[in-house]
Amino acid sequence: MSAEVSLLPVSSDPPHRRRSFGEPLARLVFTFAALLVLLSTLMVLGFLAQRGLIGLWAIGPAELLLGADWRPELGRFGGRPLLFGTAVSAALALLLGGAPAVLAAIYSVELAPAPARRAMERLMALAAAVPSVVYGWLALVHLVPAAAQVGGVLYGDGAPGGEGLAVSGVLLGLMIGPTVFLLSASAFAKVPKDLREASLALGASPLHGALYVVFPAAWRGVVGALLLGFARAAGETMAVQMVIGGARQLPLHLFTPTTTIATQLVADMQNARPGTLASDALYAMALVLLVFSALLVVFTRRLLLGGQK
Repeated sequence: MSAEVSLLPVSSDPPHRRRSFGEPLARLVFTFAALLVLLSTLMVLGFLAQRGLIGLWAIGPAELLLGADWRPELGRFGGRPLLFGTAVSAALALLLGGAPAVLAAIYSVELAPAPARRAMERLMALAAAVPSVVYGWLALVHLVPAAAQVGGVLYGDGAPGGEGLAVSGVLLGLMIGPTVFLLSASAFAKVPKDLREASLALGASPLHGALYVVFPAAWRGVVGALLLGFARAAGETMAVQMVIGGARQLPLHLFTPTTTIATQLVADMQNARPGTLASDALYAMALVLLVFSALLVVFTRRLLLGGQK
């Protein structure tokens, strides 16, 4: 039986010349999308930097960063209460939420049975997706009354409402905990299995190996997770605004109302007309928050990339 011979002409063009029309069009769409994202981001950052520097120049860095009186209606723009509230609430979040999340991640990856580990990871992923306003509402309804009772016992009439840094720190800790857990668990899971086996071969218990072998090997990822959690806590707005009190003053203690940069931006932006000094002051504080968060992100990336070399 004779073999059939194909009579179709064979193209002599190389493969790279026989591209369909769809590939150049796809490249054009992807390039346009990339340029659109890049240009829009640069425009937002450029506008914020321009207006923020105008406000910083008009008010003065010393007054904006060190002044203790923030009253735009009187032309006073001392941002120290805002900076203090932002830093303390984020630090409390790391202490109350970030550190327990790291310990929970160690347990999940190194000590927990496989079903429990999968359940914890799914639960944390679900908690990380909950909108911040839901956390804020739950804190307003449940945490603020409890904090008012605790503050009343500790300070008497000095903590009448329960709003302040204490509730804000607990709330932000609950919000950043799932993110820190997931990032830390990912860092622990990337530690080579050989290190664990060597630790067990030397007679170490799983707990000892987790604390003295796995944790030191994954410390860069853990620090990166904590820094990203700190950056998120520092920039949180709506949830914190519901429980911090909104008082434009330095707090006497953790149970008195105060404010943060993000919450004060929301509170004052409706009354700040464009082109006024009050508007430029808000842009300046937004620029300060942006620079602070960007420095944290850059430091985290350098830290994580340094661990991969």
